[in-house]
Amino acid sequence: SIGVAIGNGSTHASDDLLRSADTAMYAVKEKGRDGWQFFNESLQEKARLRLSITNGLRNAVERNELSVRFQPIVAADSGRIMGAELLLRWHPPEGEISPAIFIPIAEMTGSIVPIGTWVFRQACRAEAQWRQRWGEQAPYLSVNLSARQLDAATLVDEFAAIMAESGADPKRLLLEITETALMADVETNLRVLRRLADLGLRVAVDDFGTGYSSLAQLTRLPVDVLKIDRAFVDGIDKSPESRTVIRAVIGLGRALGLKLVAEGVENAAQRRELCALGCDFIQGYYFHRPLTEQDFIDTLAREQKEMLPGDQVGLYFAIYVSQSVQQPLPSQTLDAIVQQARTANLANGITGCLIVQDGCFMQMLEGERTAVLALMDKIRADPRHSGVRIVIEGAAKRRVFAEWGMVLRDLTQGVLGRSDPGDIDFAPWQQHHISLLDLGQDARTSYAYITGYAGGQPGFN
Repeated sequence: SIGVAIGNGSTHASDDLLRSADTAMYAVKEKGRDGWQFFNESLQEKARLRLSITNGLRNAVERNELSVRFQPIVAADSGRIMGAELLLRWHPPEGEISPAIFIPIAEMTGSIVPIGTWVFRQACRAEAQWRQRWGEQAPYLSVNLSARQLDAATLVDEFAAIMAESGADPKRLLLEITETALMADVETNLRVLRRLADLGLRVAVDDFGTGYSSLAQLTRLPVDVLKIDRAFVDGIDKSPESRTVIRAVIGLGRALGLKLVAEGVENAAQRRELCALGCDFIQGYYFHRPLTEQDFIDTLAREQKEMLPGDQVGLYFAIYVSQSVQQPLPSQTLDAIVQQARTANLANGITGCLIVQDGCFMQMLEGERTAVLALMDKIRADPRHSGVRIVIEGAAKRRVFAEWGMVLRDLTQGVLGRSDPGDIDFAPWQQHHISLLDLGQDARTSYAYITGYAGGQPGFN
């Protein structure tokens, strides 16, 4: 990186020229290095601002100039608050300075280390107080961890001491580290993260998809959460490429047993697409902007108060069987039923699976309790089938079918479907015909049968 300054002996001292060239050189480094830059007055102004910020940050904690905001993280399907990310704010006497300006300077100068420790202390304090207030229903807290902090030899001991002092539950704290920072020095970071994980802290890879992760390295790291970068979310409802990347990231996360959080969600279309792809959590202005702690507490308290008595926040499922009025069932009719179901399910946060065999239906529905029960009422009133009978229904801990839509299995012509050329001839072995209506007499077997189509089977919408 080369900085160039031009002057003459009568108007410029040698020290001034060196300082100017040094300022230009740092401008090159900020742009990614490996280039050159002439000095100009705008660079001088940036240098003055950088120096002012650098000096101010050294005393920001002692002067009580820092504060935090809490941006809610919500469940993708219900929109209910599940956690919050702490976002740093700085209010020096001359006026608030954007984090986009002061955080890179704090990283460069190393002042991010004591500031990051201060932020972690705020997270621990809030976690302990919220858990005392809301118990196990309290939101978790997410804190950003910088590359400079990972390099600090005292990081793990300081975090352990802060948690012991505050009484915070480490399992309810999530450390967010950018993919680029993680991969800068994998071996060193791996040792530090394992020590943090030994304390009970959870780890998230932030801005996932923008760096150069090796999957082999990712599997070695004690990671619990992947955060999908807002650059992909911004284009999900307009760009097939962004949708493909997010689908791949969610598939990878699920294969590794990780939770997925999408950042920067700003409209309903983005939320629908993310839910359709099976994203677990959402963060962005569509639901909430960053809030002061009191506003966050008030928002969550209001959300809980608005829940009706007996309202079920969690998932609900139902499995039913029925018989088609039209026998045999034409392919066009079945296609229309499935397309209608997929469209409606996407709008209402429903997932599920439909099995068709010899004019009988077995269907599983998953979603919010009110949504599933409302859909069941419509299904009972649908004249295209009769004899609707619930096999089993109740609360569920997790979705079996991750993507909003409807998985279809048409077994009328064979085990894999009417279009599969490799169907097996079962006739010589068939001792007794069991219809879906018969199978529906056994709730346990029916549940095992229909949920067996969830694990990586073709036919997902």
